[in-house]
Order: sequence, then structure tokens, then C-alpha cells
Amino acid sequence: MHDKALCFLAQFDEETQNTLVGYYDIFKQNGLIGKQTKDIPYHFTLGSRSIDYEKQMIEELDSVCSEIACIDINLSYIGLFGLNVLFYAPNMNFELLTLQNKFFNDCGNGYHQWAAHVTLLMDEPEAIQKSLPIAFENFGKIKARIESVGLYEFSPARFIKECKLKNI
Repeated sequence: MHDKALCFLAQFDEETQNTLVGYYDIFKQNGLIGKQTKDIPYHFTLGSRSIDYEKQMIEELDSVCSEIACIDINLSYIGLFGLNVLFYAPNMNFELLTLQNKFFNDCGNGYHQWAAHVTLLMDEPEAIQKSLPIAFENFGKIKARIESVGLYEFSPARFIKECKLKNI
């Protein structure tokens, strides 16, 4: 069993959330459910730390979100982590890198190097292979907006706090 961890999640606007939920519905219609955490917003995980840092992370969340504006980004391509995770990845931009760096200025996230991605499906290799033609036939580029950062504990998922980014 993995140790619990606290994670900062960069969360998308409602329209992006609805689009990604619609894409997941297409997977479900094709019998693909996955093992990814459900019932949390679609997001980029910015990084994680031990649960011992909860108070510090809440303070960081308030501080960083008060100085960073909402971020427009394009989710442009589908990728894989091995044959167990299908994800959407953005065209990286300076604003997203700055947001991640505000929380984790060592370019990592506490456990591994950071790669911005939105998990669409996490499953066995056979299911991921079945999902690929479905994704390529049905999913398009998404103009997304990061509007908030949430703090969650995993696993199981426990919502702690969400802060809105500045809306400029």
C-alpha cells in the first residue's frame, strides 16, 4: 500500500470539465471504465508532498493563488505512460510552468519529474489499446482555462481546499 500524499491540482473551467466528462462518457459507452480516481475534477497534478505538510500547503495555496492569474492553455495531443495511462497533454506555456514552479521550485514534485497531463483513462494494457482508436476518432483539441488550484489527499481522495486564481 502506498503512503498517503497531499497534491496540488490545477483545475479547469466548467466548459473544459464538461468536454472531458463527455469524452469519458464515450469510453464508458464502449465498456471502458478505468481505474483512475473518479469524482474529482479533471486537472493537472502540480505535485505532491507528505501529509505532514498540510498546514504549510494550505498557506502556500492561499499565497500562490492570490498572485497568479487564470491560465489559458491548449490541450493538444493524446499520449501514453506505458500502456497503463492514456492522457491529454498541453502545448506547454510559461504561465503553467510558473504556476507549477510556485509550488515546487525544484522542477520536480516530490516524487518524480513533472509532466503536465490530464489522465483520461488508467487501466490494463488491453483496455488502453482498445481506447486508442476511440480517442483518436472522437477527441479533438481543447482550449482550456485553469481557474483554480485544489488541495487533495490521496488515497482515498479527500478534498481539503480550493482557491480561485485571479481572473484578469
